[in-house]
Amino acid sequence: MRPVVMADLFCAGRAVLVVASGSRAQRARALVRNACVADRFRDSSGVRHAQFGDGTLAAAARGAGMIAEPTKCSPDFAKALILVLQVLVEHGSDN
Repeated sequence: MRPVVMADLFCAGRAVLVVASGSRAQRARALVRNACVADRFRDSSGVRHAQFGDGTLAAAARGAGMIAEPTKCSPDFAKALILVLQVLVEHGSDN
């Protein structure tokens, strides 16, 4: 996965909110996994992965589908961001 920036977190949080609350951790893990797959594909082929994008978390989130950009940080969005950050920590991302 490419280095994580703030836009990646916001996109991933929006993608996590697409699914029911009980499936959000699984969705966050899938986004990170897909970004890693895409980054390896990009490194080896020189082109974007057709489904998962360019190896960024934001591209993986866009490919998975996202809610509309929130106008404020609601409690649900804050929880989604925390969940994404927890998954990144578990993954060992220090980017």
